[in-house]
Amino acid sequence: MAHGGKVYEYADTYGIELAKVLDFSANINPLGPPKRVLQAIERALPYVVHYPDARQLSVKEAIARAHGLETTSVLCGNGATEVMELVFRAVRPSRTFVLHPAFSEYAAIADRVGSPLTALPLTHTDDGWTLPLEALNEQLQPGHLVVINTPHNPTSSVWPWPTLQACVARWCRRGVFVVIDESFIDFLPDVRAISAIEDAAVTKRLFVVRSATKIYSIPGLRFGFGIGHREFVREIERNRDGWSVNALAQAAACAAYQDLAFLESTRRWLEEEKVYLEKTWGADRRLTWHAPSTNFFLVDFRSTDIAQNVVQSLVGAGIFCRSCADFQGLGARYVRFAIRSHADNVQLWRAVADAMDEVGPSHS
Repeated sequence: MAHGGKVYEYADTYGIELAKVLDFSANINPLGPPKRVLQAIERALPYVVHYPDARQLSVKEAIARAHGLETTSVLCGNGATEVMELVFRAVRPSRTFVLHPAFSEYAAIADRVGSPLTALPLTHTDDGWTLPLEALNEQLQPGHLVVINTPHNPTSSVWPWPTLQACVARWCRRGVFVVIDESFIDFLPDVRAISAIEDAAVTKRLFVVRSATKIYSIPGLRFGFGIGHREFVREIERNRDGWSVNALAQAAACAAYQDLAFLESTRRWLEEEKVYLEKTWGADRRLTWHAPSTNFFLVDFRSTDIAQNVVQSLVGAGIFCRSCADFQGLGARYVRFAIRSHADNVQLWRAVADAMDEVGPSHS
């Protein structure tokens, strides 16, 4: 899956004013950026005349305090993708395993570091999407790397750390490096109970990636971080460009990770919107709606023609979503939608319902 959120391209391609683009293709929190983040950016503006702190000390301290960790376990980057790439370049895996459907950047990074790729499919049943743990256990060997994404993009499935812990520990002892991508986990309640972050700080060959982009609405600044064993983090820090994390991003993230009230407001908003989505998307028998855990959801329109008609109708209304035509294991009948403000969500549902009505019952 390639990246969504290309609002400048959408505006140029379809002749729409940038401000009128309604983007459901990128999973960004509509409540942000938080006020204190914007204030921190404003305060930091005079300091753009200096190089940024290559050590990222202040933001590392904020992250460590927020998660009860030592700063030596924190790795900061220009978005979660850079953090992921730094890990791959340090590990240099002899083979990389990804679980499809998956964000295309995992495979792209593996290709850039010369690591052969093995893709294993998730299993889908009426009970949801499950990880191919047995297949991984059979195939993973010393020197391999596996990426597990939870909450999972694009299915919005969650596999809590306690359900993975024993299996992952066995792989790590075997000499496998495990990356847990938790870029969307901050939208969920009881994060500590389902995250691998505490174990990653003390376990060699286990690393957790997080993103500030989604939860704090700062994709234009780019900030992500990772948590790993201090020796592994120190090795990466010795061989990377510390200036890749700019001063405004550091200031913004430092303020964001101290704003616990914003996280609570976000989680309340999301639970309220899920109720509306259940009453609309979840009640329409013409489609299969995969109920979300986080701030996006997957829809199976059951027909490629219907899905394509919906996507094109939305584009005509200046609304953009994420077709899953290029997702291995999904295809063009699947579409992923972000969850935005209530007004935007209402507008989206009405536009989608109208587009399905135009197709008619004979196609349902």
